[in-house]
Amino acid sequence: MSDKSKAQSTTGATNKWFWDLLDDYLSKQALKQTRQRKIVVEEFLRLDRHVDAEDLFNIVRKKDAKIGLATVYRTLNLLKEAGLADQKSFRDGRSVFEVHRPDQHHDHFICVDCGKVVEFENEEIEALQEKVAEQLGFKLAGHRLDLYGRCVRRDCEVAGNYRP
Repeated sequence: MSDKSKAQSTTGATNKWFWDLLDDYLSKQALKQTRQRKIVVEEFLRLDRHVDAEDLFNIVRKKDAKIGLATVYRTLNLLKEAGLADQKSFRDGRSVFEVHRPDQHHDHFICVDCGKVVEFENEEIEALQEKVAEQLGFKLAGHRLDLYGRCVRRDCEVAGNYRP
């Protein structure tokens, strides 16, 4: 089994598009798909959530102790440049990355106390944004909606934030 096939089998066939686009991008940039880069990408795809470089680094180090934090940062930035990852900076200032899925859109709720990020989709909000854009003479090309608040559930990671 080729390295690419192994990587695809660990991340599922649904990510074949991702690997194909990454291979094309690397080829155009005259870059190689290194073993360490593959591990970083595999774990990034497997997590399928917002992740910062340090968290991803701690995960990939368990697979290969030789992977450095700089490799993780470079790989995430390469994925962003290739259009395969989105980088977001939330209120706490940390940068997180997630897989770019052009056919999907979601917005975010962010807890100002613990930093928890909850993704959500709401057709009414999407329709309202289109309506407002039209009223103001715009054709909406895209948007980013991040709503900040405080967790009201018992699972908030910061003690004392639960408000019944």
